[in-house]
Amino acid sequence: MPHKLISFLAFSILTLSATAQNKTFTVAAMNVDGMPKSIKVAGIYTVNLNPDAREGAGATAIGQKLVSKGYDYIAVSEDFNYNDQILKQIGGAYSSGTHRGKITASISAMANYLAKKPLFDTDGLNLFWRRDNVGVTAEYWTAWNDHYGYDSDGADGLIKKGFRYYLADLGNGQLVDLYILHMDAETSDGDLAARESQMGQLADDILRINPSKRPKIVMGDTNCRYTRDQLKTLFIDVINADGRYTIKDGWIEKCKNNTYPTYGTQDLIVGALGYKEGEIVDKIFYINPKYGMQLRLNNFFVDTDFNDDNGDPLADHYPVVANFTTSGTLYDPASYWSGDYNAEYQAYAELYDRLLPLTIPTLQQPLRTQLLALLTEHVSAGSDIVERMKSFLHDFTLYMQENYEANDNTSRIKNPSFEEGVRLQTGQVQGWTVAPDVEEAFISGVIDNDEGAAIRNFDPHDGDYVFNTWGGYPANGFYCRQKLTLPLGWYLFSAVLATDYENSVYLRFGDYRESTGPQTDRTRGQCLNIIGYHPGGSIIIGAESDGWFEADDFRLSRLIYSPTAIESVETDDASTLNPQPSAIYSPDGRILSAPRRGLNIIRRTDGTTQKLLVR
Repeated sequence: MPHKLISFLAFSILTLSATAQNKTFTVAAMNVDGMPKSIKVAGIYTVNLNPDAREGAGATAIGQKLVSKGYDYIAVSEDFNYNDQILKQIGGAYSSGTHRGKITASISAMANYLAKKPLFDTDGLNLFWRRDNVGVTAEYWTAWNDHYGYDSDGADGLIKKGFRYYLADLGNGQLVDLYILHMDAETSDGDLAARESQMGQLADDILRINPSKRPKIVMGDTNCRYTRDQLKTLFIDVINADGRYTIKDGWIEKCKNNTYPTYGTQDLIVGALGYKEGEIVDKIFYINPKYGMQLRLNNFFVDTDFNDDNGDPLADHYPVVANFTTSGTLYDPASYWSGDYNAEYQAYAELYDRLLPLTIPTLQQPLRTQLLALLTEHVSAGSDIVERMKSFLHDFTLYMQENYEANDNTSRIKNPSFEEGVRLQTGQVQGWTVAPDVEEAFISGVIDNDEGAAIRNFDPHDGDYVFNTWGGYPANGFYCRQKLTLPLGWYLFSAVLATDYENSVYLRFGDYRESTGPQTDRTRGQCLNIIGYHPGGSIIIGAESDGWFEADDFRLSRLIYSPTAIESVETDDASTLNPQPSAIYSPDGRILSAPRRGLNIIRRTDGTTQKLLVR
């Protein structure tokens, strides 16, 4: 029999049904070959840099082509000495990021050359955006931590190569994190190692330094080929493994049927294969967050129209182009915060994540309006937003208590209290995948634990044994996990967890985690709860930590919508419903066009509600 849900100690909610006007926009990345043919050092020595450069005339022609194409965002690299000529052509329609300077030799530059310091204080990067359709609200530049070669091996040390970040404003309440870059050149072992370092640095910025919930686009001259660079392993796979994001390469998706070239195989040369099957070093990646606003790639191509009247290319590289359409609403605490990203912001962001998102059909008024107002309010340091979010949490908890019943589904979990299987057998825990699997992860006695880590007051307490991790240094942390198959619906998932030395343990239900926070007393277990909406199908549940932990008493309940105002009436005949229904709901809150077999929630025209069981 279902029982009325009493309390929630913590919760996570999964799906926010909010809408925004979709936006279609186009991005392009092009190496414009803006290095001059030669320079004079100190007015005396002539240094040949780029003998086949088209210089100002080429930049003028490139600008004319760019403005005729009308791309919304244009990322350029090697934009050194002829930025003015490009802007002269596109300036009427486009705004520009920071141009960090030309390549001009001087006495001081010569001194830098002798000291092996960057000769020119420029990165050659820039961003143009069509001001009548899109915008930019932030810009920052980051130098690569590593490069290889100074005046050889691509001469990467002569300038300050790196990447730039822009916050792209699509003008309809939707924002995108935009990265543009130019990576190390050439193919020596040192060059390959430098690019590997740069891949890791960029991934770290995306995942740790700027971990917003916004979609992201990364584009530019990578100097990478999948066949010779570990781009998939060190960048693509790292982003995808995080769980918060999914990253795709536009060329791989649209031209290679989502199949990556194999590292270590022969290069896919454009001269032999063409621009669809052949690989070039200019790339466009896009990254979608797990939830919220999404980017859909409509098209990707290399624009081979950038030629002069004789049909010769205007630069060493043709632009790569991608067209996207957005969907969904941006819900990201960083988008609504003005101030430092300190402890006050962290408290705001943590509560923001707990409120994001709710399933709108399930959330009744006035809570729905209150929630959307909280999630879209622009706030600054000193605001009372945290207190108001806590108040909303209290109101929502009361709503869930009054309107949902918990139907025990713990039987879906194998060995939920660790009372089955062999005790103290390393890495062997019946029903669970555990880590470390070759060190010490086992079922141990609550009282007679050989490691002395008894949890003596787990509450609720069930049986005589707990799951325990102890030794080893697993690369993926300590965990116990299990894959379940669940029908669509709301669930309450809980367990009792413990650790010490100020470690934290996380309860996991799919993509959502709830933390114990730092713990210092391993003899005391902490009960955690997650409320989550699951769309149906497989889901990973369990507990995990960077350090050792103990776990016990996993519980799972399916939450059934059952408002207290609903009368407990069972009938086989829908004709007994009088007055007539104004709305019909499934137990999980979905609107139905007509009663279905099983339990239906009927709201009648007189404002009352009734349960209808159709057999």
